[in-house]
Parts: sequence; structure tokens; C-alpha cells
Amino acid sequence: QKMTNLMIEYTDLSKESRFIDVGCGLGKPNLHVAQYPGVEFSYGIEMEHVRWMLGMANLDQVLKAAQKDIAFEEAKKDGDDGSKIEHRCFFAHGDITEASFFDPFTHVYMFDIGFPPRLFHQLAVMFNNSQSEYLICYHGPKLMIDRYEFNVELLVQTPTSMHGSAEGHQGYIYRRTKKANKRNSCSTSQFETPCDPLFAKAWEVCREGLDAVSKHTSDEVEKHMGSKSKRVTRSASKRLSSEEKKEE
Repeated sequence: QKMTNLMIEYTDLSKESRFIDVGCGLGKPNLHVAQYPGVEFSYGIEMEHVRWMLGMANLDQVLKAAQKDIAFEEAKKDGDDGSKIEHRCFFAHGDITEASFFDPFTHVYMFDIGFPPRLFHQLAVMFNNSQSEYLICYHGPKLMIDRYEFNVELLVQTPTSMHGSAEGHQGYIYRRTKKANKRNSCSTSQFETPCDPLFAKAWEVCREGLDAVSKHTSDEVEKHMGSKSKRVTRSASKRLSSEEKKEE
């Protein structure tokens, strides 16, 4: 929540923003920004299957609550979005390096503790060739700018801590300094906006509305967890508690 507040203050994170979390785990940052400030598109991608499944199970429950929420329905009638549960959130199980660009995202977030150097170099090329304006991560300028050559400048940094843990990390928010070279930039688009093909379908689903997002999420949960979903979730409760600490 602390980093979300700083993004709102320093990067104009808003309802018009599009947010990606690289290595999203349980997806807590995605859920936070989807609800407040209610970004246009909140996308998380995770390679580890168990973490992704737990995140999907969480998202499934949030979306089902949104469908049942009377306040949500009343807010739609009254034109007041303040009390409704937002839904424009999508979790993908995959490898971020299958994309060549971070477009269409305005904000690129990654809890990058433990990322290997090779991945950082790949992510830097992706970011530099994209139109994404902001980078939010947990490594300082000596690594991100000097070593890995992200075309960014530091806006603000702050200490962060894991919920229920003494372990802490420094969070950094960067802003792009150089526009992407047109020759190397993204040539595909979605909704008249540059968009890497890896993210196009997810954005389309989120634009279709709550029912479409909820159906996709429920179908994926059923496909991977099936009738054993409740039992799997209970048996993984200790793992879930541990993972939640990492996501704070």
C-alpha cells in the first residue's frame, strides 16, 4: 500500500493508467491498484504455477464478491464508483520474456529481489523499446541505470517492510528519460494503443467487463484446481500465509 500511495503521488497513477507486475505471485499489488485508484488495466504475470494458482483463487473470490455486491450495483446506477469492487485485473501464468515490449503499460512494477542478471538485461531492453513511462522496483540506480542501462531517472525511494516480518527492502520509483527509438518500438496495437501481442487478449477481456473477467478466472481455476479447489486451498494455507508476507 505504501508503494501504491507513492505511485499516486509521484507518477499520477490513476484510472487511466495501465499497470503490470512482473512476477506477481499472489497478485496483491495488482489487486490494490485495481481497486484504488482503479486503473484501466491491471495485469500480473507469474512463472511459478502454485503461486499463480493461489493468486487466481484469490482473484476468483474477489470477482465473485464484485458480482454479488449490492453496493457495486447501486454505484453503477448512481454513477458513483467509490464503493464498488473493481474488476479490471488479469493474472497470467507465463514468462515475461515471451514479450518484446511492455506496451501498453504505463507503469512497470517488479519485486525484483532475486532476479538473475540475464533477466534484468532482457527487461531493460524491453523497457527501453517501450512507451512505458514509469518503473517501480527494489534495486537502486547503480544497478538499474549504471549496470543494466534502463533509460530512467530516480524520482523517489523509500524503505518498505514485509507484513509480520522484520525483513525490509528499499523501494524505488523511476521515470523514463529517453523515448523509445521508433525503429525498435512496438508495431502492433490494441484499442489504438501500442500493445505487445502477449498482453492483447488479457486487455480485451478486461475491457469486456466484470462478467468476462470473472468467467475467464473461474474457468482457469476450475481447469487447474477443479472440484478439489477448496481442499487444495486449505492444504496450501500455510504456504499462502508465507507467500502473503512476501507480497506486502
